[in-house]
Amino acid sequence: MRINLFSKWNLDALGIGASLICAVHCVLLPLLIAGLPLLGLEVLENEKLEYALLGFSFLVGYSALFRGYRKHHRHARPLVLFSFGYVALLAGHFLAPESWEPFVIIFGAGLIVWAHLQNLKECKSCKVCQHGPSNDHL
Repeated sequence: MRINLFSKWNLDALGIGASLICAVHCVLLPLLIAGLPLLGLEVLENEKLEYALLGFSFLVGYSALFRGYRKHHRHARPLVLFSFGYVALLAGHFLAPESWEPFVIIFGAGLIVWAHLQNLKECKSCKVCQHGPSNDHL
């Protein structure tokens, strides 16, 4: 009996969590950056951690949304929202002026959260899935 690990997880909830963690990390970093060296903590300023959070957010988000699209509802809106949100996150990290960075990142994370919420809504109202229980429901 093969157990599909991804079908047991609520990837939308995980994606929302990853997006929020990334946004909180990026917003709090400028506030905490002055005090962290005094405490010997530099983990929040770690560039590798930022890349890991961005990568994790993309992998989980895209997996959840594509799975919802392919197996359940066939609506592209969540994928489009996610794409714009992720581009905004990348722009906030790499292109935005420092004074705009938190706002662009919060906007991008908000779009990603909205994409996951739309995906959950579409999956719950899916006509294909309403005909009977499914083991690989989100």
